[in-house]
Amino acid sequence: MRKTGTEQFDLLVAPHLAVLFRVAYRLVRNTADAQDLVQDTCIAACENPADLDAARHPVRWLLRVLHNRFIDGARRRKRTPIVALEDVSDVARIASGEPGPEAQLAQDESERALHEAFLQLDGTQRTLLALRAEGHDLAEIEAITGIGREVLRARLHRARRSLAQHLNTQAAPPQAARAGSNA
Repeated sequence: MRKTGTEQFDLLVAPHLAVLFRVAYRLVRNTADAQDLVQDTCIAACENPADLDAARHPVRWLLRVLHNRFIDGARRRKRTPIVALEDVSDVARIASGEPGPEAQLAQDESERALHEAFLQLDGTQRTLLALRAEGHDLAEIEAITGIGREVLRARLHRARRSLAQHLNTQAAPPQAARAGSNA
């Protein structure tokens, strides 16, 4: 008995949808585009049921189709004409609100430094600062940790001061470098 298109899809494609999506997401790094890529792959599978049915490993066939669709899309985007900024009257409309590479690098380095300084704190300090950063007020932190309000304020103050000191020591040049520059 011959299978319907839906039965064939359920048998050969549906079990591999999660794998297709994960691979597509890794290629395009965007959920909507990954879903579109998987959808295009499924359409190709429905348009060529004989090829899919004849494939020894359907997941490999599907992944090959997905990859080819991704490459085709990348080539199409590459051939899309680019408008020079000088030719556009409203530059603000095109300019991105996203930070440039330098600003993104500076932000990434700041986040890395903050993370490293945070890891240098003791466990209690990290816990208190993490709870505060999550938006918990003093009463909630007091209830969570069992630390009294006045002690909690003092410990939060010391944790912030310690974090600032760790950040400052990371920003300061090492002693050997300063000593070498004085020689």
